[in-house]
Amino acid sequence: MAAVALAAALLWPALADRAAARTIYGYEDSLGMLHTSPSKVNEHYKPLYEGKADHEALVRALREQNALGGPPILRGAAMPADMGPLGEAGEGILRLAEPYLGAPYRLGGDTPAGIDCSGLTKAVYARFGCNLPRQSRLQAGLGTAVSPAELVPGDLLFFATDRDVGISHVGIYLGSGRMLHSSPRRGGVGVDRLSGSDYERWFVAARRVPRPGVGDGRAAAPGRPGRIQ
Repeated sequence: MAAVALAAALLWPALADRAAARTIYGYEDSLGMLHTSPSKVNEHYKPLYEGKADHEALVRALREQNALGGPPILRGAAMPADMGPLGEAGEGILRLAEPYLGAPYRLGGDTPAGIDCSGLTKAVYARFGCNLPRQSRLQAGLGTAVSPAELVPGDLLFFATDRDVGISHVGIYLGSGRMLHSSPRRGGVGVDRLSGSDYERWFVAARRVPRPGVGDGRAAAPGRPGRIQ
């Protein structure tokens, strides 16, 4: 009996882990947003992994399952092409991002030859002297929370198509209601206006991460609560 009890004790954690594990389905849409679900919502959702996966495992699963390029769940107005001039701080961020401007979107990419959203924020912040985690959901846990009315250039913007699932996209605020990000919709790295876009609908949080040699800056002029101006 003791041997049976010992065997059961050794086997139970494995059985519990197997019972707790569940298949996560998902795909990355044409906006560069990741959609995941514990169930197959529609034909675009492909089985990706069991339980939790790190960034590299998720990227590999999306590629192996060809779960890329499905249509976004929500549709909105096309983003305007003429963005107008930026302030000094926003222009300074663009200068730091210059090696990546126009780079093609590539899921899991980290170089000017191809880069995704969190790869871009990590690369730009590295030029500030900051070492960000590689995943957008981990970047969202850094720094301090910032309200939409208090955004200043350099703040990280986070988005989710499903708030229960969590963060699925990240960009860098440039001022004047615009962000720098990498998205398949625009073909890669560039600047887009937030107001009236799908990204405004999907906005969930902003974080201000300390940057060596850069102060917090002065808050932007207050706008309508809960909206990015």
